[in-house]
Amino acid sequence: MSIYHKVQAVEKVFVKLEKELASFKNATGLNCLTGCGLCCHNPEINATALEFLPFAYHLHKNGLAYQWLDDLQQNDSPLCRIFQPLKLQNDKGFCSQYKFRGLICRLFAFSANHNKYGEPKLATCKTIKEAYPSEYESAVSLIAEGGKVPIMTDYYHQLRMIDPDLGRQLIPINNAIEEALKVVLSYYAYRRPRRA
Repeated sequence: MSIYHKVQAVEKVFVKLEKELASFKNATGLNCLTGCGLCCHNPEINATALEFLPFAYHLHKNGLAYQWLDDLQQNDSPLCRIFQPLKLQNDKGFCSQYKFRGLICRLFAFSANHNKYGEPKLATCKTIKEAYPSEYESAVSLIAEGGKVPIMTDYYHQLRMIDPDLGRQLIPINNAIEEALKVVLSYYAYRRPRRA
């Protein structure tokens, strides 16, 4: 499968997920705090290279892939390079490439994992629980009653089916972006550019 077709397949999974997330949020009223970004301050966020393939492809198309690759290789901060902290709002920030954010960035706070009994359990943060206690309880109740909620492992399996190698290994998020860039750059290194 070509890089272009893999990118389309990943984006199709993301579109499906966004619809499911919107439905879950509408049913529960659960939301992130505007401009929060506290979860992006976690230095231990892991992702797969496959979930950042659309971002890498976008950078390649816009002539920015080598610039980003150099930046990732020279910067040893464990914080996601896509995350841009806001200087004026005490540890709050935003995603500079929201359209191209990874799967974990889309799933966290509004999806569920299965507990040891196989029951779905909401995976969200303390900030959301405290800011929206009634919405949080509504979400927990909806899930307990069998309501529809995105399941993290289901979406990771869907991605893995697109490319088992690129979708298998969870690595630090900046490494995942770097690997996606290397895959795209390698793929296009020996191909003739298309005629305009």
